[in-house]
Amino acid sequence: MFCRFAVGNRFVARAKTSFSTAAKFAAVRRFAPATRAATAVEFALIGVAFFLFIFSIFIFSLDQFLQTVLDDSVRTASRQVQLGKITTGSAFVTAVCSEFGVVAPNCAGSLQYAVQGGSYFGTGGITAAAFSASGNLSTPAAFSNVTATGAGVPAYLLVQVAYPLPFIVMAVPSGVATENGTPSLYSAVSTEMEP
Repeated sequence: MFCRFAVGNRFVARAKTSFSTAAKFAAVRRFAPATRAATAVEFALIGVAFFLFIFSIFIFSLDQFLQTVLDDSVRTASRQVQLGKITTGSAFVTAVCSEFGVVAPNCAGSLQYAVQGGSYFGTGGITAAAFSASGNLSTPAAFSNVTATGAGVPAYLLVQVAYPLPFIVMAVPSGVATENGTPSLYSAVSTEMEP
């Protein structure tokens, strides 16, 4: 668009711009050589994402480490039940927490377990405890009478353990790091009893 204005007795046409193109390039050229704060600006742009990425790696690694230690301690304790060395719930918790409690705060108070024995799985036999979406076992402290039977008679053992995570990061969905969709670690062992 052009506007006309009078200069003396003549009318002159001039482009209507609020800020001419040459003036815009002059402003850019004025700041182009200024690089003193370029690194700080770049870090401000990507630093937050970088720290969130590092933090998420740390949280995921910690959860996986806790899961590995829980699996190992449950496997060891279930072997003791299988051999008949553990016969009560409190002895089972002590056995699991002696290994897992080193890395897990309040292990004895937070550990949920279901230890069951029977001659078969299913109705009338061993029925697995339900693991809810909130990370709780339907029977949080169950230790049935688990004993070995005579030779030739099969007896099975099912051990389920849940441990709620001691920390929850609100920005991360609760089941991401535990891989089971809940804010709790879960471990299970199923084996045949020794006669």
